[in-house]
Amino acid sequence: MKKFALIGKGIHKSFSPAIHSYCFDILCIDAKYDIIDIDSSSKIISVINLLKNGKLDGINITSPYKKSFIKYIDQLNPRAESIGSINCIHNNDSKLIGNNTDWFGFAKSIENFKNYTNVVIIGAGGVVLPLIYYFKNRQSLSVHLVARDTSRIQSLNADNVYLHNIDDLNLDLQKCMIINATPAGAKIPWNSVIPKISSTALYALDLNYHLEATDFLNYYSSQTHIKNGLDMLIYQALMSIDIWFNENLSASINFEDLKNNINELYYK
Repeated sequence: MKKFALIGKGIHKSFSPAIHSYCFDILCIDAKYDIIDIDSSSKIISVINLLKNGKLDGINITSPYKKSFIKYIDQLNPRAESIGSINCIHNNDSKLIGNNTDWFGFAKSIENFKNYTNVVIIGAGGVVLPLIYYFKNRQSLSVHLVARDTSRIQSLNADNVYLHNIDDLNLDLQKCMIINATPAGAKIPWNSVIPKISSTALYALDLNYHLEATDFLNYYSSQTHIKNGLDMLIYQALMSIDIWFNENLSASINFEDLKNNINELYYK
């Protein structure tokens, strides 16, 4: 039996085990996907040892360790190196290789979003990095990063990337996509923050997925297309499976069937 796991802190409510178990069943793969909750980066080495001695065949990584694992692996996928964080590790001929599948999950989740010229990303955590990777080479877009502590995101400044303090906003952007990339427990007064960004957002995306409609998404009227982070979670998981098995297995998974299964488990 192949063994995989999600590594993070406070992650027992993650949907990832259900997603991967569904995929393994559909693909007739003898594999198990567990959760390993670690409360300190000092315990990363124990996970690395599980990978090196074959007790784990691959892992996903979530907050707050997406940068912390990098120094322990043997090789970085070039795209992951450009992004600056990893969320997927596999063992290839005794070499631990770090990848980032978040960018793919994000790209797929917004592939039907059209006609926006401004992007606002609220948050400064590791999940912001693959979003910036996706947007920064699209020079026709203006990307606005909003955080309480802009010093944490200074390195992300670029020709089309602008930094803003959340307590000093006055943007009034048009043709806008607004993305909430803050942790699920963040206390943000959306009723006062969002009007200072845009009064006419085309799209609102919350990367949090535990609720079908979050406080952030509930702010918007029917004129704004809203979406939570479930699609992104599923697509990054599918890419991880392809990496672990070095095969395009995700092509055999019906995305809508998988999503409906997760909806029934968690949202009904």
